[in-house]
Amino acid sequence: MHGDTGTNSYQRLAVRLHELGMITRRKADEGIAYTEGWSEPEERRRTEELTAVLEVCDVALQVHGEDVDYAEGAYIDIIEDAVRLGGGVLTVTDVELLGEVGSSRDLEFKVDGEPKSWRIEQESDDYLDMGAVEEGIVDLVPGGGDPRVFHRIPGDGSGCDDDYYLLATPAHAALLQEEFGIRLEVRGPDGLPVYDG
Repeated sequence: MHGDTGTNSYQRLAVRLHELGMITRRKADEGIAYTEGWSEPEERRRTEELTAVLEVCDVALQVHGEDVDYAEGAYIDIIEDAVRLGGGVLTVTDVELLGEVGSSRDLEFKVDGEPKSWRIEQESDDYLDMGAVEEGIVDLVPGGGDPRVFHRIPGDGSGCDDDYYLLATPAHAALLQEEFGIRLEVRGPDGLPVYDG
């Protein structure tokens, strides 16, 4: 492990990800080096700022809330990031966004040969249907005995904030939420949101 065991919250998060077995020692060192000298996160932006570490350490992916160059390409990027974070155990093919802009559309693809479809509601080809990603990302969990699922880290709700998805076991997600104050929606082993009550 890097000689610095973590002097700020960002570095302590990178170290903790390694301690939990979520990342390699080398990846933790990268996170520590990347955030060296960073000031402590602002309390109101704590989740957003700590999410930078999750991305650098390759345990989270980003879904843009603001405009994108081209929706189909952005959905493909999300799918590719999800597969990469899962270790490449899934094969995703035939990704295509069907239908006309301004109407209900379908993002269709195959996961290990099995057809999947996400209903897309968007008025422009410059924006993503973040609700469709939230509902459909369960299709991209590694599976096969791997207990990790995607947990949503929502934007703070002030406009077109990005969402992020942390790939972790439910226990690890809950622990990171508690220890670091990361605002995230812990999902169960089935990849579906866990609601209180």
